Amino acid sequence: MGLLLDNRWEVQVKGKPIGDGGFGEVFRGVDKSAESSQSTVAVKRVSLKNGVQQEAFEAEVNLMKTCSDHESIATLHAGLKDSKREEAYIIMEMADGGELFDRLIDSGSLSERAAWPYIHALVQAIVHCHSKGVAHRDIKLENVMLLAEDPLAIRLIDFGLAVQLRMSGGQPDPSDKRSDAAGTQAYRAPEMLGAEYDALKVDMWALGIVLFSLCAGFFPLREATSEDWRFKKLKQDQAGGAGACDSIFKMYKRTCPFTPVLKDFLDGLLKVDPAARLSTKACKEHEWLAKEPAGASPDDDEDRVIYRSLGSADDEYDKAPPPDGAPPIMRQKDAKWKSWVQGDASDAMVL
Repeated sequence: MGLLLDNRWEVQVKGKPIGDGGFGEVFRGVDKSAESSQSTVAVKRVSLKNGVQQEAFEAEVNLMKTCSDHESIATLHAGLKDSKREEAYIIMEMADGGELFDRLIDSGSLSERAAWPYIHALVQAIVHCHSKGVAHRDIKLENVMLLAEDPLAIRLIDFGLAVQLRMSGGQPDPSDKRSDAAGTQAYRAPEMLGAEYDALKVDMWALGIVLFSLCAGFFPLREATSEDWRFKKLKQDQAGGAGACDSIFKMYKRTCPFTPVLKDFLDGLLKVDPAARLSTKACKEHEWLAKEPAGASPDDDEDRVIYRSLGSADDEYDKAPPPDGAPPIMRQKDAKWKSWVQGDASDAMVL
């Protein structure tokens, strides 16, 4: 028997967790209430040893309450504290089809048709969050979960770095800026290490990184800072009028293999200048999202039940492997996690 919470949730805390992040570990649990029929849940366990951790827990629970009423966002069941153990638990929907990260690793790269359902659903989730003034700030492959029963559906998870923006006239107040360097290295927008920034535009950049990575099979940048020669070249090329996709592939003496409409979408998302980057509304209305790309259907195999069985000739581009020197797809921890866990709310970067 595992740890029983609130006389309802039994958590299997012994053994290896099913996931981990900057703010805690995730374990498998069971809803033992009579009406649940022993349904499986995911339980995130976090420490509450200082005031910063308590505030982070309460903020994450509140933000999930605000946003989880959407089919592509993990449903929040409960947020519970255990003062004796100095721990808290976020109990949420279990998405048991693996991560979008693993889907990409298994395939190497995806065709536009194979990537489209995931990105279409992810954009809808982001639009929903933004409509409520919530910026996620840690959009990445590891935070997009898949479902075993519907391998083309997704659940956006982990609101540990999300922020609530002021609302004005039913819309997020554009004057409400942030200055802390949250996010994950390969996905973090360039403006996050400078002055104040628009947190909604940060999610647009990260969305572009996710989509580019799915279709190219490598990260476009190691990080969007002057420490990465790729970013310096991208910034220089954009100043000269070049698009992001052409710039990135040209770095490796290759031609961008994407369709013109996908290239236009990515060029809009991966603008170094956040003022020129696609807004949430412009992203939602972009032509690439309006119609599923042509090609073999990504769900035409009746035997497919999870992402690992999603395999077809159309899933991968007929192209060479990622170029030498391109940043490989790899797991990364979000920034600032260590300082938060230790109770230091500074902007220290730990990657």
